[in-house]
Amino acid sequence: MSIVRSPLRTLLLLFGLSASYLHAQAAPSGAAVFVRCTPCHQANGAGIPGAFPPLAGSSWVTGPVDRPIAILLHGLQGPLTVSGASYNGVMLPYGTGVAMTDAELAAVLTYIRTTWGNRATPVTVADIARVRAKTKGRTKPFSEAELLALR
Repeated sequence: MSIVRSPLRTLLLLFGLSASYLHAQAAPSGAAVFVRCTPCHQANGAGIPGAFPPLAGSSWVTGPVDRPIAILLHGLQGPLTVSGASYNGVMLPYGTGVAMTDAELAAVLTYIRTTWGNRATPVTVADIARVRAKTKGRTKPFSEAELLALR
């Protein structure tokens, strides 16, 4: 299904542009979405020692893709070990109070999985939809143990 209607398609063709140009322009920027995360996780992904865990070099970020997706969809609460350091706090579901699209979630997760030396596969909208469907009945944040059970 095309997002471009016929009159707009005609204009695009007149200017030598294609419908894929609109898709590329409309794709959310993971870096732009990540700005919302910087108060806690910092612009460099280092977090705040003792308070907010780092995303840079974190196996929670670069490990199985379902784990960071679940954290963003449902939040995280309780003790968590990241890179050998202990944290005990709450992360609300990403976008709490601000509607987030699956494309925005995929973009921000791809950004954190491929930035600051992190080397992990990109996250797709299909990945987000799959985990959303798998966890749709969930009403509380995940714990570390529950996240470790996700593959």
